[in-house]
Amino acid sequence: MSRTLNTFLTMRNLALPALLAMLVLLNSSFVDISHCEGEATYYSLEEALAEPEKVIKLDIAMLKLTSISPDIAKLVNLECLDLSFNKISTLPPEFAELKKLRVLNLMGTRFMAKVPDIIAKLPSLEELDIRDHPEWKGTQFDDAIRMLPNVKVITE
Repeated sequence: MSRTLNTFLTMRNLALPALLAMLVLLNSSFVDISHCEGEATYYSLEEALAEPEKVIKLDIAMLKLTSISPDIAKLVNLECLDLSFNKISTLPPEFAELKKLRVLNLMGTRFMAKVPDIIAKLPSLEELDIRDHPEWKGTQFDDAIRMLPNVKVITE
């Protein structure tokens, strides 16, 4: 069963306002890694690690992850990564080894106290989505934009 169908079936018991809000968030989450259209999408790190050189697009959004395995560094060709709406508080140092990463979605990762500094070490990063972080306020967003002058930082 597809991930979209699974998500829909999970949401069918929600009240209408909650369902509409979830659909808006899902839609905006998918938009951000669409830059890698045409590439096969992997939906778990375990699946991706089975053939790490082939992975271009990894969507591990909404999995309630509390940490990211250092093994993510084995995905040497990873270009698009969706970590949105997980419970991660930091990114491992190995994250800096993702030299080809162009698009990173951190939307709704509310356990992060601030934009991770390690993101500045990603030489190919073009787009960073940090929407849905009301606790960061303006200064965190300003810091991210200053830290990443050549990156499109999405805050709204």
